[in-house]
Amino acid sequence: MSDLMSLHQLAQLQKNFMKRKILINLEQTKYKVIEEAVQLLEWKVTPSEIECHIFWKDTYVTDEEYRRLLPYQRINHFPGSYMLGKKNELCRNLNKMRKMFPEDYDFFPRTWQLPYQSEEVRQKQGTGIFIVKPEANCQGRGIFLTKKLDPFLDKHYVVQEYLCNPYLIDGLKFDLRIYVLLKSIYPLKVFMYQEGLARFSTKKYVKPQKKNLGSVTMHLTNYAINKRSKDFVFNDDTNKDDVGHKRSFTSVLKYLQDQGHDVKQLLNQIKQVIVKTIQSVQGELSHLYRSQQHNNDGIEQCFELFGFDILLDSSLKPWLLQVNHTPSFSTDTPLDKIIKKNLIMDTLILLDVKNKPKKIYLEQKRAPVYQRPMKMSQEEKEKKSSKMSLIEDKHLNGYIKIYPDENKDYYEQFMPPKPKERDSMINQQLDQVKNLEKTLKIQVEIKPPKLKPAKRLSTNQSFTELEGQSLQQLTGRNTVIPQARTTSQQRPFSSITAINRPISAIRKTVFPNQHQNLNTSQNQKRLVYPPPSELPPKPIYKMIPIKTFSFQKIENNQKNE
Repeated sequence: MSDLMSLHQLAQLQKNFMKRKILINLEQTKYKVIEEAVQLLEWKVTPSEIECHIFWKDTYVTDEEYRRLLPYQRINHFPGSYMLGKKNELCRNLNKMRKMFPEDYDFFPRTWQLPYQSEEVRQKQGTGIFIVKPEANCQGRGIFLTKKLDPFLDKHYVVQEYLCNPYLIDGLKFDLRIYVLLKSIYPLKVFMYQEGLARFSTKKYVKPQKKNLGSVTMHLTNYAINKRSKDFVFNDDTNKDDVGHKRSFTSVLKYLQDQGHDVKQLLNQIKQVIVKTIQSVQGELSHLYRSQQHNNDGIEQCFELFGFDILLDSSLKPWLLQVNHTPSFSTDTPLDKIIKKNLIMDTLILLDVKNKPKKIYLEQKRAPVYQRPMKMSQEEKEKKSSKMSLIEDKHLNGYIKIYPDENKDYYEQFMPPKPKERDSMINQQLDQVKNLEKTLKIQVEIKPPKLKPAKRLSTNQSFTELEGQSLQQLTGRNTVIPQARTTSQQRPFSSITAINRPISAIRKTVFPNQHQNLNTSQNQKRLVYPPPSELPPKPIYKMIPIKTFSFQKIENNQKNE
């Protein structure tokens, strides 16, 4: 707890920032607290999309909006951030990482995506309570608890195992809203705000039963749902941030510390949950960001403020419930206002927005011949990144840097491969495929060895002269020798089904129109055993004349009749 500032300390903290003439566009946001924070920084709000340095909007950024950004401008969302913000996408990414690292990614409940995993859900049915959530709704809309999932297997929902053993304070269930700043995706830079919110349900918690499954104010902690309850208590005094159904994050940590729990270990676990969750989408986000980024080395054009919802169970293990890509900045209570205003101020200060990139861009545009800026060398990039990290450490204010930190080596195993490593891996795989194709071609081109033709029996040899020779010498093949017979049962070549013999040694079927050869001996007739089936005679075709006729003759015949 000593590592974090209390709410009172955060409110009295003197902000460390440099005063600059920065313009920000707030046309696509509805929250007034952002404008109040901007005024405290002595920035100006402008509706212009060309003059502004920063865009702040409440919705996702499309690829087209991102491409329209000028090289000196920034926006408060990353392209593809829906991979964290949408429940179905978050489920897909975390399940993917859990398959690869089952022990490290055990911080979220078992989750399924309907209708794609309906068979797995059907097998789990009847084993406990499930919480069903729409894919893209927020503020608790459409969420319900159930035991039976058959009616929803063919619909688009996210199904999660319900955690029945939450940690309770005053007999109430609660979750933690923790604010996280993703300042850069490549290289990865993650900051956690020291203050947040603890949102409590308004009804005493009882383990889910058939009677209370519909009690949303008992099982759900969403502020948008519980504030409508008649039992909801608003916090009107910022000096008492441990009272009511919405409290500060640090007040809950203080309560846990007073109960004898290890708060430092809990904070480390929460930090790991945040970093690992962002790492699950880092590869895809960085690919989208770098493929559409302007040719400006060192300028971070995107940043994003996420709201992580975390639940503590009875053993004080943090469980990730969901990630909000546009956390609410409404200020219904003084507690909300003081936390969120300081959060936005510290976020804008940490960005370290300057006027110099804008001036350079405008000068290059006004020049008679526009020249693209030269790419920075690797040494210049390293110098600039080290300088930027020093500036970030000076302007943290209410933030804590959670990545990179002292556990960077541990997180490396969850990192996606770097571009050069990925290219080398792809090239290796292509080489393996090419080598396999070559070997297959060689195998096809190599012809099998020709077998020696079987020796034919001479027409001049008598069968008595051949009796002493083996079957292999006669046929040129490896044949299976039959069991020995008695002298009375022995027949010459009785086990051979097919042998290359001269035409004179084969008994032919004789048809009526063929001449029978009467010179064949009895031994030659016995040679083929069993005798071949007789072939049917060939059909004989005859030319039959067809009488010609005309339709006129037929009509005349009909008239005569």
